[in-house]
Amino acid sequence: MSNPATTRDERLPCGAHSADLLAQVVDGAAPRDPEHQAHCPHCRATLAYLTELWAPVLDVAAEDVRAPAGLLQAVMSEVRVLARAGWSAVLREEGGQTRIAARVVGAVARLAAESVPSVSLALGGGRIATTDVGLAGDRVVVDVQIAVDFGVSVHRVAQQVRDRIAAHLHAQTGLTTTEVNVVVVDVRLPPGTA
Repeated sequence: MSNPATTRDERLPCGAHSADLLAQVVDGAAPRDPEHQAHCPHCRATLAYLTELWAPVLDVAAEDVRAPAGLLQAVMSEVRVLARAGWSAVLREEGGQTRIAARVVGAVARLAAESVPSVSLALGGGRIATTDVGLAGDRVVVDVQIAVDFGVSVHRVAQQVRDRIAAHLHAQTGLTTTEVNVVVVDVRLPPGTA
């Protein structure tokens, strides 16, 4: 059923939780108080309404949908290619394929992040800058840690970093960036400031 954290706790005039009634319709859950429901017009009306609203979903779920012949084999073939690619992105092109190592993707992402004004890669404490890259086929996810100049809008700079990394990766590698997660781990004083 739906995530309880996202469903508001709404009660009917009788005190029953609407989420409990929805669970009965969607998941087939047992009523919390069957005796109450049998005599409560609020619960019965809500159950009837929810059942009507949910009916199209049940109709679709009852359809016998068959995957096209060979779909499973095609998907598994792609999974095997990804497994063999290891730490590389794979771009299929006419006449062959191009593999791009994760370290190359990480280098492009780092350089793109550093090209944003007021940004540097986070260094210090004996650590090197971290840029983690996840690759699958032509999709990439980047996690980068940065330091920003004191006094700039951290939110705005982080968005510029996300945009710049995605644009540079697409322009230079042809990869599609699905996520760029920016972690601001330090603030630095601008040059010339004491």
